Amino acid sequence: MGIPVTPFETYDHALACIERAVASKRKSFCVAINPIKVYNALHEPQLKQLLGQAEINICDGVGVSIASRILHGRGIHRITGCDLFFRLLSLASERQWGVFLLGASPQSNADARAQLLQRYPHLKIVGWQDGYFEDSRSVVEHINASKADLVFVAMGSPKQEYWIWQHRSQIEASFCMGVGGSFDVASGNIKRAPKLFRMTGTEFLFRFALEPRKRLSHQKILLYFLLRTIRMKLFGARESVGWA
Repeated sequence: MGIPVTPFETYDHALACIERAVASKRKSFCVAINPIKVYNALHEPQLKQLLGQAEINICDGVGVSIASRILHGRGIHRITGCDLFFRLLSLASERQWGVFLLGASPQSNADARAQLLQRYPHLKIVGWQDGYFEDSRSVVEHINASKADLVFVAMGSPKQEYWIWQHRSQIEASFCMGVGGSFDVASGNIKRAPKLFRMTGTEFLFRFALEPRKRLSHQKILLYFLLRTIRMKLFGARESVGWA
């Protein structure tokens, strides 16, 4: 569908790739790809351009893996944004990389910092800023002054991706990634789906069961995504230009 996805085999594979980038000071922008983001990108040319320019596009949604299997005969291993976030923090603690936490509410940001420092006592959180700011220039200056190696942005998608994309050239940190609600998860304010749902890639069913009205539009997009994938398989890309 014109959206690149990085086919990491395991989380260790992804971490090794990111570690090389940080060690070499090579800038990397990581985006989590799922059917919702693909749907939005096909309706927003600017978002599609952004995804095409990101250095790393992880397979965050099981729908993307299924689509790859249908279209190419091989699925892509899921590397979820939330799990990669926590694994990167563990690696950052070991490597003594500086971490900057940008986004969420002031309370959630503070709670996340406190909980993360309990979980990773040697983690270097060199700076932070909640998501309620107006002057992006001063935030970028704050990030650069902190000498952070990793910047995690929790503003919700695609706002967080647009913000990183617009300011990536000014941000000196090697690695930037949008992490959605991961600060709320880290703080304990939001509970993740049970492990069974996470292992099977069916978190969307768990969230739908909790908030059916709020999640109904997402379920429709997932159905459209599957129908589009099947149409592409049967008729080719030219016959599957629009959504079902």
